[in-house]
Amino acid sequence: MSARRTARRMLAAAAISVIAHAALLAGSWLMPPEAPPELPTLTARLQPLPAQPAVPPVAPQRKPVASAASSAAALPDTAPVPTDNNPAAAAEPAAPPASAEPVVTASAAATTFRLPEAPPMPSFPRKGQITYQLTMGPDQTPVGRTVQTWEFEDTRYRLGSQSESTGLIEMFRPHRYNYLSQGTLSDQGLRPERFLASIKRGSRTEESIAVFDWTEHKVRLGRLPQQTTVELPADSQDVVSFMYHLALAPPAPGRIRFPFTRGPRLDIVSFDVLPPETIDTPLGRLRTIPVIQVREHDNESLAVWLATDYRNLPVRIRFYNRHGEVSGEQLVGEIRVSDR
Repeated sequence: MSARRTARRMLAAAAISVIAHAALLAGSWLMPPEAPPELPTLTARLQPLPAQPAVPPVAPQRKPVASAASSAAALPDTAPVPTDNNPAAAAEPAAPPASAEPVVTASAAATTFRLPEAPPMPSFPRKGQITYQLTMGPDQTPVGRTVQTWEFEDTRYRLGSQSESTGLIEMFRPHRYNYLSQGTLSDQGLRPERFLASIKRGSRTEESIAVFDWTEHKVRLGRLPQQTTVELPADSQDVVSFMYHLALAPPAPGRIRFPFTRGPRLDIVSFDVLPPETIDTPLGRLRTIPVIQVREHDNESLAVWLATDYRNLPVRIRFYNRHGEVSGEQLVGEIRVSDR
């Protein structure tokens, strides 16, 4: 009787052991795989180039009128070959006849010296991309991202800005802001020739265009399909080009004014350039130049912070609604540049 009980206990222990091992093995297959480590974000810190010393123009030297005597003196002495009959010939060079014409040793046209032509932007990367974190409202709620790109080819430029919502806003009321500015680079900075704007809020999309005619000093602009033509003042900019226009030559503190368009119309806009300010960004603390648009009654406005250690690139852009309240902000998260 005791032997049977012992055998039953051994069988029960073996069954429990088998069940425990099976559960352990089954549990190992349910373990989720470890998440791969996040790759570090590639950023680029642009250091200012050392100043190149100016090369003064070299004035071409005037060629003096040469006489027969001076020409002969300028020529190298020619010694006769010494012989046994005339050993002193090596020490006494023969003088040229007085009536001989000056000997021309070299002749070339006058050289015009010119300073080397500087590239459009010697210290600015030819291509680049800035990625921003996009937030909305005074509490800076994350809603998406913005990517700005630029490309310079000789004296031509192309600037783009694309903003898109993510998360719940993208699901229920998607937002898209697309801007494109194209034009030329002059001694005065950027000169836009064509600006396109496409804004989508939910199911509604608005498109506008501005075409700059610098020869006729006219600009055709407005929301499509309505267009109007108005006078084109000097130094006119669009909402994208003006940021990089200021980056090329940051203004001194004070107030500046220039014509400005978002697409539908052209306004004369004032900006206050404030003293340098240090701001916190995902790239660290950056020293910037704040450029704040002077708000006008019932008009939207914006502000730009130009990073002095990053070629004055716009690292923060803040938008204000018609009541002067913060409606959105773009804060730099990544910068990529290339010279190819």
